[in-house]
Amino acid sequence: MTTARVNVCFTGYRRDRSMTSASGQRSQDVAEYQDPISRQAFEQLVHVRGEGDEWDFKATLNDLSVNAARVSLAKDALAFCNLPTGGTIIVGVAKDYEHVGLTAMEKIDTTAIRRAVEKYVDGDFIVLAAEHTLVEPGTNEEKRYGIVHFRRRFAQPVLAAMEGQTTDKQPQFRSGDILIRRGAASIRANSGDVRRLFTNSIVHEERVRAVNEVWSCLVEQRRLMGGVEYLYDLLVDSEYADAITRPSLRASLGSHTMWQHADAVDGLQLRVSMIRPHISEHLYQQYRACAAFTGRLHVRAMERRDAGVFLPWTELDNGSPDQYLRQLALELIPQDELDGYWTGRATDLGTYRPVRQVIDAAERAVLSTIRLVLSGLG
Repeated sequence: MTTARVNVCFTGYRRDRSMTSASGQRSQDVAEYQDPISRQAFEQLVHVRGEGDEWDFKATLNDLSVNAARVSLAKDALAFCNLPTGGTIIVGVAKDYEHVGLTAMEKIDTTAIRRAVEKYVDGDFIVLAAEHTLVEPGTNEEKRYGIVHFRRRFAQPVLAAMEGQTTDKQPQFRSGDILIRRGAASIRANSGDVRRLFTNSIVHEERVRAVNEVWSCLVEQRRLMGGVEYLYDLLVDSEYADAITRPSLRASLGSHTMWQHADAVDGLQLRVSMIRPHISEHLYQQYRACAAFTGRLHVRAMERRDAGVFLPWTELDNGSPDQYLRQLALELIPQDELDGYWTGRATDLGTYRPVRQVIDAAERAVLSTIRLVLSGLG
């Protein structure tokens, strides 16, 4: 049984930072990673025997109205937030990795979790939480479990905002402490850890600026196409002649000369070259492929506008397939998906072969690599 009841709060996310492509469609924020509280993420961790830097097991979060429970959770939250991609707690698994599940009274409440720890955290952070159910093999008993994920919003490390005092003994942490994970423990960072954290934060900020510049250049190049996308999305092949003969449609092809287009594209390429040291070679090559694909579509449309013809974007002037364009697309789009765009859809009036969908697919491939780069995996 794999049912799940999910109680989710994307605390700290700013939805207004999502990107917009030239087609006017909103894309996901480049800093948004794979869902760390999904069913898949839960199942990957709940059966692990052993704790690590990025995950921990707790039988319970205890009563978060009690100071000791709040301080204990805050200590782990502070340490997890100082990991590059945050860390996760599975609730309902005991120290010996027995699957005890949540008690009948315990709820994984994102708001309660955030309220319990936020006064101890100096810095912006994100809390994600959910409940999942699981039936152990060989039993019919369904148990509830919690999954809680903490991470910082920005690159700078988070600090303890106040002392984590639970008894008359030494506090768990002091105001200004930077906590990190080492194995299964949340501990105070030493001087070497602190230097490494701040160095990594600078590198990450440069990387974020770099990938935003890559995306900005792709969007700007797509905007250069003007109404070319509009015509291919509007017309079937039997109507392509109208793109030249009807002034209202011909105007969509724009008035840019080849030289103006080349100058604009060269400027975008220069901007990406300037930030190339801060991105992976894979991302750079994907940008090149996507930019070349979009650029070739635009150049061919301008050439045909000037020649007084309008042809399918998949074909050369002699009617043969544009194999070079296809190879560029295959660097970004799976072949079976590209084949659907390439073939188009037959209608009563002719073949409908929109170009917007294929450019969107190419951009999604670049965006996927951007997410990996930001998470430190690409």
